[in-house]
Amino acid sequence: QMLAKPSALYRIYAGFSGLTDIAVGCALGYLDFRFPLIDWRGRHANLAKLAEKLATRQSFIDTKPPTS
Repeated sequence: QMLAKPSALYRIYAGFSGLTDIAVGCALGYLDFRFPLIDWRGRHANLAKLAEKLATRQSFIDTKPPTS
């Protein structure tokens, strides 16, 4: 019966990306930065969606490498 309702912790963090998502986002950002010719987005649509979602987080915006 305890499992029938979401826990308070789940409700607090339901919209938060987990550490795994953030680590994957960092790795994908590294691919974009160091290996721009690798077309991982074309072959991995779900990862591309995750990268787009994470790119809107303020922490990712603040730490984006320069483009020049």
